[in-house]
Amino acid sequence: MTWREMTDDELAGLPEARLGGALLWMVSAAAILCIGALIGSLVAFQALREIGGRYTIAVGFIAVWSAVFVIMTLLRLRATPVVASLGFLAWIAYRFAAALLSHAGWPLMVDLLGETLLAAGFCGYMAGGVRPNAYYRRRLPAP
Repeated sequence: MTWREMTDDELAGLPEARLGGALLWMVSAAAILCIGALIGSLVAFQALREIGGRYTIAVGFIAVWSAVFVIMTLLRLRATPVVASLGFLAWIAYRFAAALLSHAGWPLMVDLLGETLLAAGFCGYMAGGVRPNAYYRRRLPAP
């Protein structure tokens, strides 16, 4: 897809240039995820330790990813789609390795396949969606 830079009028007037739609839902979910991980860690740290070190790292990683995604979005940093997508994929790769090392079997592989499908959708939307490109990179599809 070919992109063009947005004009000042488009930046001021188009809803795609504002945080909204699916992008707002994703950022809201990431904020809730981060808050939930922080509260859970403070209130019930023992439960986190009981799941084992590999999964404790995974929970910590996704909490940090969520915070970074929300902060980068609020700052409208152009690199957010790439950084968020790479972080999401790294989290899934880590969880895959942890599942293999723990010999968890097919249930976690099914879970990871589902997460991989979600990651593909997330990465595809962040790379080619009109709103992420308008919001972060201030560009629209060229006619």
